[in-house]
Amino acid sequence: MTTVKLIAEDISCNHCKMTIENSLSGAEGISEVAVDVDSKTVSVTYEEPPFNVDSLLQALDDLGYPAHQS
Repeated sequence: MTTVKLIAEDISCNHCKMTIENSLSGAEGISEVAVDVDSKTVSVTYEEPPFNVDSLLQALDDLGYPAHQS
């Protein structure tokens, strides 16, 4: 398992938090997703493969929350 912390500047409310957590948590290979609205961070614990940092960044971008690694 690998844990990464990503920053998504467009996170602004609890709706954003729920959208990200619900979408990513449903994916096979992701064991934990935690969004902090105040710091605009997304912490994801996942298995490699099928995920890596690039695929997580793409998934966030697809949800409308472009991100970068902290």
